[in-house]
Amino acid sequence: MKRYHRLLAVMICLTLMLTACSSAAPSGSSTSVEEVTPAASAPVPESEASEPSPVLEEVAVPTEEPAPDPTSEPAAETAATPEGDISVNETTETPAVIPGEEDYEAWYADMVEASIVSTGNNARLKKVLEKARSGGEVRVAAIGGSVTEGAGASTNTEGYAYKFAEAFKRDYCPEGADNMKFVNAGLSGTPSSLGIMRYDRDIVGLLGGAPDLLVIEFAVNDSGEATHGQAYSSMIHRALTDNPDCAVILLFAVFKSKWNMQTNYIPEGEIYGLPMVSIKDAVAGPYASGELNDVLFFSDEYHPKTYGHQIMSDCLMHLIGLIDREDPDPESEVPEKGIKQVSYEHTTLITSDLSTLEEGVSVDPGSFTLTDKALQSMFFTKKSAFGENFMHDKDGGNAPFTLKLTCSKLLLNFKTSKTKTFGLAEVLVDGTPVEACNGWASGGWNNCNVVSVIDAEESAEHTVEIRMAEGFEDTSFTILSLGYVK
Repeated sequence: MKRYHRLLAVMICLTLMLTACSSAAPSGSSTSVEEVTPAASAPVPESEASEPSPVLEEVAVPTEEPAPDPTSEPAAETAATPEGDISVNETTETPAVIPGEEDYEAWYADMVEASIVSTGNNARLKKVLEKARSGGEVRVAAIGGSVTEGAGASTNTEGYAYKFAEAFKRDYCPEGADNMKFVNAGLSGTPSSLGIMRYDRDIVGLLGGAPDLLVIEFAVNDSGEATHGQAYSSMIHRALTDNPDCAVILLFAVFKSKWNMQTNYIPEGEIYGLPMVSIKDAVAGPYASGELNDVLFFSDEYHPKTYGHQIMSDCLMHLIGLIDREDPDPESEVPEKGIKQVSYEHTTLITSDLSTLEEGVSVDPGSFTLTDKALQSMFFTKKSAFGENFMHDKDGGNAPFTLKLTCSKLLLNFKTSKTKTFGLAEVLVDGTPVEACNGWASGGWNNCNVVSVIDAEESAEHTVEIRMAEGFEDTSFTILSLGYVK
């Protein structure tokens, strides 16, 4: 009987133990380690974490990361982020998100990304960013036509170039520092051939030295340009060789017709390894989806509204942000030339300030003794773009303007007016007529026009004459400037 009672007691104890074990696991749970082990890439938030099971700790599969080297420096801690977010080491100066893009809508983010033609070789731009962040003086310039000058915006200072300069200083210069100098050398209605003529005066001169960062925008101004792309390539080459650390960005604006010259100029950028931004490419997607249209972007057939200028600035800043995050490229040599020759790289400007003439160059104004005051001005300087000019005195006869010099290239910049008191002038080189220039046009607005007068392979002595054509002796004509290459 006692033996029976002992056996019964053992059976009751076993039953109680089995019942306790069964109640400890919820119905339907599995004891498979693979199913209940948390994924290493998805950490459980602290608020939901519980003490791990001792059993799971004993059988958990070890990670493939090697054991830390006790002699090495401890790794900097990186905050865990959801999969897909940008995570950066907290010790770096690069922000986790490209500045200014935190609140972009998806279509807007896609648009600025689509604007990137190439980030090019990033070595130069990375040096500029390092120099800016360290508080060193950084010279920034933009050169182009009316879009660069700020036309179409509510005020020129709302144009892309000014917005870009402000954003660059905000994001890459130390807070409160005044270490960035900026020049907007945009001039309405002008091509790269006039840009290279005024490069020394309007960029190097106003900055006080060669630029560290130069944005070039002539993709909507260079149709029919006098040097057939040589001035554009020459300007790139000049900037890259004047300052070994200068970063050049090519910006391709767009007309309402969705036309620009980027197919001509992208190959130039590729030869030089330059970062490039296309507004034509940027707006194609949102135009197709209806997020953007002409009413929102353009003020007229040619110029963006303030909103369009903001988009252009944001595309440039997105390029800067991408390059900031790239691994540095090896520094590259500047090629001898681009797709085009760089014959206009060093173009010397001639104005009516004859005291600036170089040795061996002489000017006799002839009957071009007046100074034209009805001129277009540069918004940045608030001065006439070519206030020192040679205007024909319609009452002063027809003595020719005579220029004697030794050169291989010569460009003439003259004014077009809608006033019919302006007339036709002819240009002669060594006695031979080479060009006829009409100072009057029904759509003239005192704007600049550039023509090629001499385009030779070798330098030679020349005599250039400009005189009023027969029948136009009593009309006006304004020589705004000339530019020559020795």
